[in-house]
Amino acid sequence: MSISSSNSHTPIPQRKPWTTQEDELLTELRKNNNLDWIEVARRIDGRNPSQCAQRWKRIKGFKLRKQWTEEENQKLIDLVSNFGYHWSKISSFLPQRTGKQIREHYLNQLHPDINNEPWTKEEDEIVVEFYKKVGGKWSQISKHLNKRSENSIKNRFYSYLRNKYLNIKNPYYIVPEKKQKLNEFQDPKQKLEKQMNNPMIQEASFQPNYQQVPREQNMQLFMPYYPNQFVQYSMAYPCAMFVPIYVYQQQETQVNQIMRY
Repeated sequence: MSISSSNSHTPIPQRKPWTTQEDELLTELRKNNNLDWIEVARRIDGRNPSQCAQRWKRIKGFKLRKQWTEEENQKLIDLVSNFGYHWSKISSFLPQRTGKQIREHYLNQLHPDINNEPWTKEEDEIVVEFYKKVGGKWSQISKHLNKRSENSIKNRFYSYLRNKYLNIKNPYYIVPEKKQKLNEFQDPKQKLEKQMNNPMIQEASFQPNYQQVPREQNMQLFMPYYPNQFVQYSMAYPCAMFVPIYVYQQQETQVNQIMRY
């Protein structure tokens, strides 16, 4: 009883929201790649390694979605003029951006030699030719074009060239072509029910299971008193036992001789 009472008074730790100061400290600590999450958590009061790792994933995702400001653009242009294409070093001056994001933004948006003129037929053919060789390696393909950015090449390929020259369609939107009409009744049970409802409908491969009897013997067997009064017509009728159909010549009436078991 004492155990339950002691547990009832045990305070449950509450998850408090991250502050701006904690986010800045976490970002600063993540610049040093030698620190693992245990060491990072030791330097942030009240946070464990799992909380730090999860918070960093959210901060990183927000950094990737955040739009560039004019101040960031100008700062990036100045950093490239001072350090060249050393993206990891430049990212240390832009803590809210990753090195990959900085590289793609500068080469696709801020580079002074970007060609924004309308695409020519020759450029389209070059993109298609090298795509067949190297695939979607846009950085390699951009070396063979007149100052086209990687992003513009990729957009040109997927929006126009893929369908026009290579006939590559999106597999998620392909509707299979109907090459032949499927049989309306593929189930044998359904076929049998259809034939029973309409006995005159039979397949070409249907072979009635009955034994042929000579005409004279057949007439004597079923009509012994009128051997010369009937004309025989061969017709298969979907019943358990089939016998040819005879017609009275004098009375012009049709008689179906059917034996069932």
